[in-house]
Amino acid sequence: MRRLLRFAVLLGLTVWAWRFFLGERGPHERATAAYADGSSLVLEPGSAGFERLAAVARSGLVTAADRGHILPS
Repeated sequence: MRRLLRFAVLLGLTVWAWRFFLGERGPHERATAAYADGSSLVLEPGSAGFERLAAVARSGLVTAADRGHILPS
């Protein structure tokens, strides 16, 4: 049982190191539009409509923060 636990810990550390050192770097920015029926649409940077949706979301966040609905961190 100890050997299995050691193997699991070693395997976990190996996967973590692999993802940390060789994983994809850069922002993982996405824009998601969710609907009341539970469906959603995810737009990746560079896709049609991403900048438009992101701009609307940014202005909404600024407005909410200005009105005190969102407290600055």
